[in-house]
Amino acid sequence: MRITFERIGAKRTVSWIDPATGKRRQKTRSFEQTVNPFNRDASGHPKDRRTISVEVNRDADLWKLKTENDMRDGIYPAA
Repeated sequence: MRITFERIGAKRTVSWIDPATGKRRQKTRSFEQTVNPFNRDASGHPKDRRTISVEVNRDADLWKLKTENDMRDGIYPAA
């Protein structure tokens, strides 16, 4: 028997102009978790859909913010 768990996902995109070539570049990253009885919080209780959604969006926003800050410092992601 196959059980399919619901996926909760978020996607973020950062774009920049490549200093070496002058071309516009972008990088997209997806973040996801599933709603299942094995996905538990720190206290050992299963996470609900709302908690997972908050975590996934937080992780996606942190990645985008970190990547944008790195680009301001001259560290560009590999496209």
